[in-house]
Amino acid sequence: MTEYEQSIRRLRNSALGAATVRAFAALEGDPAIRNPDTLAREFIDPALRPDPLDGAKVAAFRAQLEAMLPGAYHFQNARTHHVDARMRAAIESGVRQVVILGAGYDSRAYRFADLAPGLRFIEVDMPALQAEKQATVARVLGALPGHVSYVPLDFNRQPLTDILAAGGYDPTLPVFFNWEGVSYYLDAAGVDATLDFVSRHSPAGSRILFDYMPAAMVDGSGEYHGGAESRAHMAGMGEPLRFGIPDGTLDAFLAARGLRLASAVGPDELENAYLVGRDGVRQGRISGYVRMAEAVVAGR
Repeated sequence: MTEYEQSIRRLRNSALGAATVRAFAALEGDPAIRNPDTLAREFIDPALRPDPLDGAKVAAFRAQLEAMLPGAYHFQNARTHHVDARMRAAIESGVRQVVILGAGYDSRAYRFADLAPGLRFIEVDMPALQAEKQATVARVLGALPGHVSYVPLDFNRQPLTDILAAGGYDPTLPVFFNWEGVSYYLDAAGVDATLDFVSRHSPAGSRILFDYMPAAMVDGSGEYHGGAESRAHMAGMGEPLRFGIPDGTLDAFLAARGLRLASAVGPDELENAYLVGRDGVRQGRISGYVRMAEAVVAGR
């Protein structure tokens, strides 16, 4: 197997794992906690798709995943809620261009299609994974939607500036970038290249939302709920952690890259916002190393 084929297999495994969690969490009985991604089930093996009427199967899946990777189920669920909320807010403020970097099986381009007139999505991902996704989307929707552009990009071999020549990207229009589940697998140069693209090729006021890990999680010097299990699991999947930002340095890190921190949330904020049921009880704990940030492109 070539290095490229190995990369695709790792990406596919990661994307399928996340979609599987979303598919089960979308059937949570409590609507206050239920995952909003009702399309996730379409991307996973039909044999794994949960029965909408089988609450016991959903509970069993949650318990099994939590036993293996403490906090992972709740993080995937809360992250979906948070990205949805921030993307909706950007669109409601007038943004009509959304770029999803490393789109995987993200379904927002289809779930959010009717939020605003003229809204366009650009999905960027590895060619083989993107082709597989397009086939599923065409099957589910009957055809590929006209408001979505697909940019096949080998992140290991092509610069992000290739987006400028494809997919209808307009660098003069405000844009919302979603960069979910990617940063910690890159080296520092890869992270800088992405943030540099955002700061240089989108107008002031554009936004990027991303998750990241503290440096102490990446190098193993810190202890977090579910941290040791996650490090071992990711390494075993061929996806060792490579990049983190030391806690307390996020503002300066972003400022040095032409970005201004707009919001930052961790496990406590995500749990309180998205995992408290109608009965007022928090469903569970999120992995302690989780960090999410939204940054704004500074004026030049």
